[in-house]
Amino acid sequence: MLLHKTGRWALAATLSLTAMSQAAPPGGDDWKYDVVYLKNGSSLKGLLVRETPAEIVLWYVNRKPGSHTVVTRSTIERKELDHLDRLDDKEHELLKARLEALDPTGRGEIQRMAQLTLGTGDWGKNGKRQARIFKSDHFDLQSNASEDVVRRVAVRLEHVHAAYTRFLPPRHKSADPTKLMLARSLADYQTLLKEQGYASLVNPAFYDPKKNQICCGSELQRLGDELERIHKQHQQALADLKDKEAELNKLYKAKIPAQLLKPIQDARHKIAQNDDKNDKIFHDATSRLFGRLYHEAFHAYLANFVYPATEAEVPRWLNEGLAQIFETAIVEAGELRVGHLDKERVTRMKDLLQKGQFVTLTDLLKSGPKHFLVVHATEKQTSDRYYLTSWALAYYLTFDRKLLGTKALDHYVKTLHRDGNPLTTFRDMVGQPLPQFDKEFRQYLEKLPIPRK
Repeated sequence: MLLHKTGRWALAATLSLTAMSQAAPPGGDDWKYDVVYLKNGSSLKGLLVRETPAEIVLWYVNRKPGSHTVVTRSTIERKELDHLDRLDDKEHELLKARLEALDPTGRGEIQRMAQLTLGTGDWGKNGKRQARIFKSDHFDLQSNASEDVVRRVAVRLEHVHAAYTRFLPPRHKSADPTKLMLARSLADYQTLLKEQGYASLVNPAFYDPKKNQICCGSELQRLGDELERIHKQHQQALADLKDKEAELNKLYKAKIPAQLLKPIQDARHKIAQNDDKNDKIFHDATSRLFGRLYHEAFHAYLANFVYPATEAEVPRWLNEGLAQIFETAIVEAGELRVGHLDKERVTRMKDLLQKGQFVTLTDLLKSGPKHFLVVHATEKQTSDRYYLTSWALAYYLTFDRKLLGTKALDHYVKTLHRDGNPLTTFRDMVGQPLPQFDKEFRQYLEKLPIPRK
């Protein structure tokens, strides 16, 4: 949320052969590869790492929209091979560097977390020396959360800001870093809001451009502590089950009756199911936290390094639309992958179109802050008409019209800053009468596929 001014490499066990796609979808794969064509008609893309008269070795690469990169080492016999399309030396070295920069195990992130230098400071009015502080060129992080949480947030925000500069190059090389206040709990967050003068807000995160400050609450630490407690209970339960099975093995000479063994097996299965469920809960909570942070960090990056308020006016619909695109970003090998479609957003958007409830282009272009304040408080952007329409239009302009980072967009936001008419200024940017643009925009949305997940 933006307040008004008044941001795996997995070694798979098996290899699946897939046909080469003709064009990379948004958020998908735009890297260049060595391509292996097989006699059975299949093709593999990746990096050739070894060739002999009898075989070739390929790092097969799979980069699906919305998913981390999967790399599989595959050995292919020459007799299976039809022909190869090889990268030139420069592109080969670039791909090799990208693959080596992936961090499939998370050890690289852990190492970077350990290398950070954290300072200390006060947290709020009563938190004497309770804050951990990390400073970078883009943000000053202050938090009363655990050291592990602070270090992880700092590393990921460093990565996402570096990726922002590659995806949307800064128009200004330097600016004051954004102050980021991360509360370890929602209770501490509400206290922080009152102390900061935002007592009426219930949003879990927001960016205030006037103060150049992000405030964010998180239950990640509490949830992590609770799941760790449950994990220890499960470990003790598994140990007790192991002892019980050992006693039965001794009593029945390793031939335990099925009716006695089944309860032990069922208990282990239930513990494994609960562990999987808890892992998903923690993963979802982590994703929500970083989605909020990436969303607000993009607002701050846009306002400080790309379009400062002194020279440009990014309309609220565009600011919120782009932030929704970037909140689901995947950062890999120093690059930003965005644009993968969200099933809930696309489904709801198509429903609004079908029912005639989609916000009209004219109404959206004329919209202001009041249209984006209430629903964001409960994180219901995916079901709000203005949020959905702003996301859809920003997505279309970014990935179909490819206007992000162009002179046309620069002219649009700078003209709006000079009190340009929102309708005619937009018409000039897209180079079409609004009815014609709107027709093509809606046709594009109708053809968008609904993702499987």
